[in-house]
Amino acid sequence: MSNKRTIQLITPLAFRGMLSSSRLGARVVPIDGSWYMPNNPRDPVSEFKKERLPNARFFDLDGVKDNESSFPHMLPPVEQFNKSMGELGIEKSDRLVVYDRVGNFSAPRVAWTLQMFGHDNVYLLNNFPLYQKYSYPLETSHVGSVEPTTYESTQFDSDGVLSFEQVLDIVSDESKRSGYTILDARSRGRFTGEDPEPRPGLPSGHAPGAKSLPFSRVLDSDNLFLPKDQLVSIFKELEIPEDKPVIVMCGTGVTACILKAALDSAGYNKGGVQVYDGSWTEYAQRAPEELIVKGD
Repeated sequence: MSNKRTIQLITPLAFRGMLSSSRLGARVVPIDGSWYMPNNPRDPVSEFKKERLPNARFFDLDGVKDNESSFPHMLPPVEQFNKSMGELGIEKSDRLVVYDRVGNFSAPRVAWTLQMFGHDNVYLLNNFPLYQKYSYPLETSHVGSVEPTTYESTQFDSDGVLSFEQVLDIVSDESKRSGYTILDARSRGRFTGEDPEPRPGLPSGHAPGAKSLPFSRVLDSDNLFLPKDQLVSIFKELEIPEDKPVIVMCGTGVTACILKAALDSAGYNKGGVQVYDGSWTEYAQRAPEELIVKGD
């Protein structure tokens, strides 16, 4: 398999220290990866224009996607990724620090996306509200233009992502799925089928063999990732082996990346952590009814 790239957490203090080493050929560039669920009235673009980390660029999850797919914000073709990164003025040598305004919601997905296309030196700020609490500098002036670059992704980590066909092959065969830990980041009610999905007409439930781990369990009340010892305790409670391949999924592949970051942080990634890109929105529409499980 297996995806060995880890999502690296960085504190606001460490980020401030990193900024002091920013230089030509090794710039530090903040990336605002804020995104909200369709039923949330907040507008991440207007919020970015009002306030952001100094010299930040806005990465649009709903813009940098596979436009040929009917499913939300699927990974884009490499040509589109390169074009979008170039328009943001990003260089391959840049050290990218990704954040979102909630704290840790959509930023892990953006960090994972950048890594999938082979960008080295990607960090996840843990987190923006804490940065604000410390009264570190913010930019509130007009968003200026950036000098476009010619960005070229030289590799795509195909081992880090799974398609519907790959997931179906695994979950439909007990001997195959026993070789994986499958974690679902949605709420427990959606996992068991007791609560409806937010997308109309989509059945709730889960894939055979999956375990429920709502993403909120790996974050504290301030949306900071829990310390390693607390994450390890949760993973042991769920009987997750440290060295077994892990598949993470959620509603549309966003909060699954929160689980990936938590697994990386706790060292539970020795067998690799793969993200099912289409996640439940795709699975529930394409899987046969007998492979949609209700209850625990």
